[in-house]
Amino acid sequence: MTAVASPTSATTAATRVSSRQALTHTHTLTLTLTGIAFAVLFIASLVFSGLAGSATYPSPFDADKVTEAYFADNGGVVVGMSVLQLLSVVPLAAFVLALTRRAGAGLARASGLCAAAGLAACALIGLAIPVLDASGDTLHTLHHLTFMAGGPAHVPFLGILVGASALVLRASAPRWTTALGFVSAGLALLSVLSFASESVMLLLPLGRFTAILWIVVTAIRAARLRK
Repeated sequence: MTAVASPTSATTAATRVSSRQALTHTHTLTLTLTGIAFAVLFIASLVFSGLAGSATYPSPFDADKVTEAYFADNGGVVVGMSVLQLLSVVPLAAFVLALTRRAGAGLARASGLCAAAGLAACALIGLAIPVLDASGDTLHTLHHLTFMAGGPAHVPFLGILVGASALVLRASAPRWTTALGFVSAGLALLSVLSFASESVMLLLPLGRFTAILWIVVTAIRAARLRK
């Protein structure tokens, strides 16, 4: 004897399918918008600093006079750059939460939120320099703290987010995307050495921008899957 599904059960099943599809569309839209927004805002902060500043933003390894001269002449630029970076923290955190919804992504979520926290700390400390009109030892301390928060305390966690997510998504992602994620994670983890030596400072931008590239690629793939 063949069972016949009642109209009520069929309607309920259709509603569940529709809800899942709507949730999936919302999820992919969130990934797309937040991933791209983070990349745009963060890169805009660097472009703004480069174009509006009277000189290149100083490294913590630069001479004290160079650092003092830069912040004395570019208070408004530092405020603008810091605000843009602080704004970029919001889409980064949202991207992390959307990306790590699936099971097995706990490490990626924790690392991604740590990366967002590090970037927020970097922006807030950077903002404090011109707001407090810091000088002397206070200026150099805050400057070093911005480097620590936005460099060795941010980039390695961003790399772990990307590497762990690439591992979780490897079955559904192109091989080159997975490889990019692993390479980015390796570079980002090695960048922690920049805290001790200027000779490996290049690892920071390499780890950072390969991670941002992976985030943008993932955001674009999410948009294509939504269609």
